[in-house]
Amino acid sequence: MLTQPTTDKILLAIADDLNSVVLPSVTDEPAKVLLGQIDQLLRRLSRRTASEIDWMIAEIKQINNAIGRETEDLSSYLLTDVASAYSEASGALGEAIDQAFSEGDSQQVAVLRQLLVDRIAKEQQILGQLDLVGRG
Repeated sequence: MLTQPTTDKILLAIADDLNSVVLPSVTDEPAKVLLGQIDQLLRRLSRRTASEIDWMIAEIKQINNAIGRETEDLSSYLLTDVASAYSEASGALGEAIDQAFSEGDSQQVAVLRQLLVDRIAKEQQILGQLDLVGRG
């Protein structure tokens, strides 16, 4: 029984059940590979769902600080609403990068470049490493 039926815990429980119940009874090698890929995907999705909203809200604030915009309070923490605000902030970041380059503002370019480096690092942390199950 799940005592915390959050999406991340549900995904982990599914992965664990596939490994402990289904995998031992599978003899077909391509099916075993597929189960390994499904396991990996479920675990990556679990990590992402556990922190995705917080990750986007924090990055929206970082972007707004870097480009001199005020961060408005979100009226909703539904994933679709936060993702929409994140997309809008990402668009503003792209415009700020274009402006910094066109103005030759190397200091602002460096600040915005660091934001992108931090974004990639956070994505890697959340998603984890992709193991090529059944590949080699």
